[in-house]
Amino acid sequence: MEKNAYEYQYTVSWSDLDANVHMRNTGYLDYAAQTRFLFLKENGFTPAHFKEAGIGPVVFSEQITYHKELHFLEGFSATMELGGISEDGAKFIMVNRFKKADGRVAAEVVTRGAWFDLGARRVKAPPQALTDALLRLPHTETFESL
Repeated sequence: MEKNAYEYQYTVSWSDLDANVHMRNTGYLDYAAQTRFLFLKENGFTPAHFKEAGIGPVVFSEQITYHKELHFLEGFSATMELGGISEDGAKFIMVNRFKKADGRVAAEVVTRGAWFDLGARRVKAPPQALTDALLRLPHTETFESL
C-alpha cells in the first residue's frame, strides 16, 4: 500500500461482533462501503450529487481476506486504493485494507463494481469529475485496466 492512501479511523462497535466475539464478516463490508462514501463525499460527490446525476454504485462482487482479528472497542483504520478502472470510468475495483493500531493488516476487501444508471437500470460512465477523483487514489500493486 502506498503512503498516501485515503484512510479513515474507526472503532469496533458492539453491533460489529459475531458469535466468536470478533468483527463479523459483514462488518468489514459495511466499513469498506462507509470508507468509499466518505472518500466520495470529501471529493465532491454527496448523496445529492448522485441523485442529481441519476447514478449510484452497484457491486458485482466483494472478496474478504482475513489476516488478524479485530475485537470490541479496538481502534482500526480503513484505507482505500484503486485496484482497477475501465477507460470510461464506468467499472472499477476498489481495495480497502483494515489496519490494527500497530499497522498490521487485519483484513482486505476487494470490491468489483460499476456506476449504475438508476433510470435505465444499466451500467453507465459517471461524470468525468468522479472518474478523475478515483484516478487520484493511489493504485494497488496489481492495478488493472478493465
